[in-house]
Amino acid sequence: MHESFIPVALAVAPNPLGLPSNLKLTTIPLDAYTCFELWVPEVHGALLAEEAMLLRGDCARLEEICARLTSLLGATLISHDVQCCQAPIERWHDIRSALSEAGVSFDAIAVTYLPQVIHPNPSKEGSLASWTLQQAGWSVSFLTLQSITTGFHSTALPVEVVITSEQSMTKGARSSPVVPAYAQRGRR
Repeated sequence: MHESFIPVALAVAPNPLGLPSNLKLTTIPLDAYTCFELWVPEVHGALLAEEAMLLRGDCARLEEICARLTSLLGATLISHDVQCCQAPIERWHDIRSALSEAGVSFDAIAVTYLPQVIHPNPSKEGSLASWTLQQAGWSVSFLTLQSITTGFHSTALPVEVVITSEQSMTKGARSSPVVPAYAQRGRR
């Protein structure tokens, strides 16, 4: 029997008693054969108390998955307005410590798969300067749940963790035109 990096018991999201109306069950791929599930709140939507409790209760399972990925690939803590460590981190415990030192506390986690992407980088003049290969990985967002009159509201904190095996790679663009092989045959 083939052992999975994420055991099935850890990969499957908890099943709520009823169908959540403000949460979406999402499947996050790890590789061609492995994935995991998580519940994600609708953007700007209110949550029922049971849905907020489901997100809070599932946080430890998602942290275990993130810890496994971080120990295998490494991660970078990125903050939009709080001073945090941005050097590569190898242990989820160190990410938790950095968040604690920065005064960041959260109630739930959301994970997004980031596919490998090649994108152009324009120069100051607007022409093509280079191409960047951004490696596949996962973005981990931290959510707080605030009580409102109709239940709870989730808000993403201005800090995230990006788990990936390698940093992006950028190469300068070449200005030589590409001539298809079939067009070159006619030139001989």
